Order: sequence, then C-alpha cells, then structure tokens
Amino acid sequence: MPMPYPDLILHNAAIHTAAGTPSPDADAVAINAGKIAAVGRFADVARLIGPATVVLDCGGRTLIPGIVDAHCHLLAMAARAGQVDCRPAAAPSVPAVVAALRDAIAAAADADDGTHWLRGYGYDDSPLGLGRHITRHDLDAVSTTRPVRVEHRSGHACVLNTVGLVAAGINRSTPTPPGAVIQRAADGEPTGLLLEMSGWLSERIASRKSAELKPLANRLLAYGITAVTDAGPANGIATLHSFTAKTSAADFPLRITMMAGWPQLDEITRLGLRYGQTIPGTRVTIGHAKIMLTASSGNLHPHPARLTAMVSEAHRRGYPVAIHAVERDAIVAAAIALMDAGAIPNIPDRIEHCAECPPDVIDLLAQSGALAVPNPGFLHYDGARYRATVPPELLPQLYPVASLLAAGIPVALGSDAPVVEANPWAGIAAAVSRRTADGTNLGGRPVESVQTALALHTGGARIAVGQRADLAVVAPSPFAAPPERLPDVRSALTIINGEIAWRNGI
Repeated sequence: MPMPYPDLILHNAAIHTAAGTPSPDADAVAINAGKIAAVGRFADVARLIGPATVVLDCGGRTLIPGIVDAHCHLLAMAARAGQVDCRPAAAPSVPAVVAALRDAIAAAADADDGTHWLRGYGYDDSPLGLGRHITRHDLDAVSTTRPVRVEHRSGHACVLNTVGLVAAGINRSTPTPPGAVIQRAADGEPTGLLLEMSGWLSERIASRKSAELKPLANRLLAYGITAVTDAGPANGIATLHSFTAKTSAADFPLRITMMAGWPQLDEITRLGLRYGQTIPGTRVTIGHAKIMLTASSGNLHPHPARLTAMVSEAHRRGYPVAIHAVERDAIVAAAIALMDAGAIPNIPDRIEHCAECPPDVIDLLAQSGALAVPNPGFLHYDGARYRATVPPELLPQLYPVASLLAAGIPVALGSDAPVVEANPWAGIAAAVSRRTADGTNLGGRPVESVQTALALHTGGARIAVGQRADLAVVAPSPFAAPPERLPDVRSALTIINGEIAWRNGI
C-alpha cells in the first residue's frame, strides 16, 4: 500500500545526529497525521508530495524535537501580564516599589472602581535587591482603601497591606496554617509578610478575572516549547476546568500535564481521574501528585513520617508523587520518604528543584530511584544573587545537572517560571557552562554537550519515523553557538501534533 501524501514537508533543515553533528543523509522530514512519516534527503522526500502537501523551506535553520518544560506555573505566568513589575531592575528600592504601585493605580483610575486587588511581583529582599522584606506599612503608603499584594521573587512569600490583610481575614489572632509563617511584630500584629500561604490565600481571595493564556502561548512557542508540566501545588478540579476551557488549538496549542495538588487529590480521584489520563478532546493530561516539602517555618513540613505516609497514600491511589524540595535537608527527607514508601512499578516519582545537592545528597537521590527535575536557568538569571548570598563552597553544588547524570539519576529540566523567565535556552546555557548571565563561572561540573542538555528538555524525543511530530525550527544553531549565545535561540517555526502552532520567518 502506498504511503499517504504527507500533510507537511520541511526541507533545507539542519538535522543533527545523536552526537550533535549535522546529518549528511537528511535535510527534510515529512509529516502525516501528527507523526513523522519520513526523514531523508529532500530529493527523496519530495517524491511523496501530494496535491495538498504544504512544503516549507527552513532556510538552513536547525530542526529539533519540541522542548518540554518539565516544571512551570502557567496561570501564574499568564497573570503577570496584569501585575506591576517590582523586580530589582524595575524597582531597586522600597520607595521605587511604592512609586511603581502608585503609578499603576493612577493608570487604572479610569478603568476600575478602585477597590480590586493591586498585584505586584518579583520584589527581592536580598542584598542585591531591597535588602529587606517589604511590610504592610510600606504598602499602606500605596493605598489605604485598596488591597495590595506583592509577591516575593521566589513565589513562596508575599506581602499584603493593611486593607489586604483585612480582606484575607488575617489579624493578630489568626492561627498560622501548618508549614506557613505569618510574620508578626513584637506587639503580635502581622507585619504583612506571609510565607508559604499562596494556596491559603487563593481559597479566601477571589480572582478579579481569569488570566489569558494566548499571549503566554505565543511566548512559549517562540522558544520552541511544545509541552509543559504545570506544577501548581493547589491544582484541582477548578484548575483542570480552567485549562480544559482555555486550551484549544487556536488559543493554547501546547500540551499540558497538570500535576494534582496533594490537598486536592481526594476530589480528583473521586471523579475517577487517573494518573496519565488525557482529558478527551483536549491536550491536557493528569500528572504526578504534587507535595510541598518546605522549611520556611524553621522545621520541615510535613514531618518526614507524615511525608512517607502521604507518598504511600498517593501510590495507593495510583499516583506517583512530585515532591518540592529545594534545600539539602528537604531533598534528603524526600529521598528517604520515597525509599521508605516504595515505588509504583515503571513509573518514577519526582523530586522537584534539587537546588542544593552535594555528593552525599546525590547518593541518596540515586538510591531513591526518583526523577530529578532541577532548574539550571536559576544559575543564569539569579547567579549574582547566589554569589552574594550562598556560601562559596555550595555554589558548585547548586542545580548540578551533570553530577546528577553521572550518578545515574534520570533528569528532566524545568524553568519554574514565572520565578525566572521560561527561556529553556538560558537553562541549557547554564547547564553546559555553569556560568551566570554576566559570564561568571559558579564552578561545578558542566554537562558535556548541548545535545545532552537538550535531550533533558525534550523528553528524549528524536527526529525519526514514527515519532510524534512536535518539532521546532530554531536559530542560531544551538549546536554551533557558543554558550553565551544560547539564551538568544528562538524558533522560526513550532509544530505540535503535525500542525503549525507558531511561525515567524518561515
């Protein structure tokens, strides 16, 4: 039986071998029904052209499998479009933060009734930022009638003004939620600083409007990203409905794996939703059960014994877990809990972030059998802050992708956006160079090649017959560009399931 005419043929493309060198035998691919149907020289592939086949010249650009961001927060990324930039580059002092927020109120004076929440993001309390946390008194200088909330750069803390505290029901007698911190002054009154309380707040503060995903989709597609894992710890049925309602081929064509927040696992399983299930008619798949393991309150929360029980319960329900673990002690506790609970056959659990990984921690990680999901993009974007705040001996052990691989640990790379930009090429650059955006070497073992690092960001997908046609045509060539140019790589054509999702220059 003759092969069906392909839907799309790409040619004049640089297709690289597993070793990262250009293939002498292939410069074209044919795509049919969402799969790669042929790979070879254009002179041969052209014989398949049918009356409806679209043929595109890639102009010598590099063809790669679509990039997978294994850890990000989609709705938080989308929401940034309507928030005030309070990062150090935009607002380097507390008065500058206050001024930026006031300007936003003035700009919105004719567009709202003056009572909705004003949101800011990205303030930094480190010596390279404000040098301290913002307080409610600082934000009271912005408004005494409108609730104001500013997120810390980490996403794990925020500050509310007095009106905001009242709106959230927080006062001197409010009990502190488990694992969280309501910072209080000497007189017992809240200072406005809240740690690990985003989920708690989201249950008590209604969103004014839902975030638009289409502009975000275009931003991600321009990097060559075709699939993302949303790692929201509060993801439940409401989040799932939001994704399924907003994600269409026109508005958000990327594939989404939605982790199930541990607090919402009951409601998700009651509806019969299973790990790995793709919701019919969508590109949304149910992922791991997300467990937050934090030390913001001064102690690990949940307690290690409770953590093991949570892992076991998730496994009983058929869900592998993804444990948020940044600090050394948290990673150790996560690895031990996974070993104590045992694994689901052939489905690895995950440990997210793995920021502080000296050799002894890496040994435990290897024993746990977990997939590590580090964020090397932090080295690129936050390297200067790490140099100012992290002991020098720990710098080489931050997000040590190459050392994890050398220990036989499976690795997938994620951005953790919007904590930093969702640019996967910045993370790849840091993984292969161990350098910050300003070129400073942080030490540690670099990943041996761009090809190796890219494979960690593409789920091991290959450009081969029968593979899913999630592809990107990028420039400059990531395999030829020096590491400092890698963050500039962009897609001219991004294809998902054989369909053009992004086109810019082809």
